Amino acid sequence: MHVNERIVRETAVKGLQSARRRAIRVDTAGWFAARQPGVIRFLEQRLQGDAFSVALHAAWVIAAAFEKNDGVPPPRLIRSLIERGESAIRAEQASSRAMRSGQVAIHSMSRAANPWIEPGCAERQPALVSWIAETVASPPIPLDKQEQRDVARCLIALVYGFDQLTTGRAVP
Repeated sequence: MHVNERIVRETAVKGLQSARRRAIRVDTAGWFAARQPGVIRFLEQRLQGDAFSVALHAAWVIAAAFEKNDGVPPPRLIRSLIERGESAIRAEQASSRAMRSGQVAIHSMSRAANPWIEPGCAERQPALVSWIAETVASPPIPLDKQEQRDVARCLIALVYGFDQLTTGRAVP
């Protein structure tokens, strides 16, 4: 099930005040860190300084969006699942580069012609991926291009993980 675009916007724009009014339990950084330690460790290992700050806030929004969509907090996300999401992203990027260079003919076929090919994260959670792209393109704290790429990769890996936990669809 897709996280609805309205839910992503409400969660991201209205922030903690809205979450408290609507009784979403993900209302403090401490609660988020206690509930999702694997997410915190994953972000700490891959990001530094301002990039970590931007990613931490965005990770809270992502978890809150899944909670609001499902009506319950997402289960604890373990690092191995996040890392599988990160591997899937790298594979998607590699096949995308191969397609652009014309090296891989099979990937040029449509998903309908290749139903065994897992959909990418943008197909699974389009509203969240769109929000991540907007957030990374104009973060609240200036980031250089490499930091933006790293934050985006980490956040999409989190979406893959939360998507598997809440829907049961395996990370490709």
